[in-house]
Amino acid sequence: MSSAVVHHPTVLWAQREDIIYLTIDLHDTQNANIDLQPNSIDFKNTTDKQDYAFHLNFYKPVSPEESKKSTTGRKTLMVLKKAEGEWWPRLTKEPTRFTFLRTDFDHWVDENESEDEASAVPTGMDFSQIMGGMGGLGGLGDIGGADGGFEDAADEEEDSDNNDQEESTK
Repeated sequence: MSSAVVHHPTVLWAQREDIIYLTIDLHDTQNANIDLQPNSIDFKNTTDKQDYAFHLNFYKPVSPEESKKSTTGRKTLMVLKKAEGEWWPRLTKEPTRFTFLRTDFDHWVDENESEDEASAVPTGMDFSQIMGGMGGLGGLGDIGGADGGFEDAADEEEDSDNNDQEESTK
């Protein structure tokens, strides 16, 4: 590693009864050194002349042989197979809160939710496209002020009020 200061990448996690989703949110991790053991994971990488590393002791063992890893240009996603299929109260053996470790709400499912419900929840939706199909004003374009002439309409009202006052004083 190149410098004395070692940074922690953001690590996101979520779980199902039998797996752990672990996402290392750091670009350019193709050459990262990831050592997955049954009880821990070690990560080391240098990106943009900065060193990144972390070590986590798992709450319970995982099966490295059955686990999978996928690396893109922006992050590394790991699906870790739990050795025992049960829900964990936390990811790490230590109850310490790590500042770089966060919940991955894109993959999170509560223990009491079924797998069918979890797979039915859409992720990665483009909400900007939803509003496009909702329609517009639909024939209401001739409403006063719709063309941005609010000031003109207010001036006309004042002028008509002034004319009414002039007529009543005559």
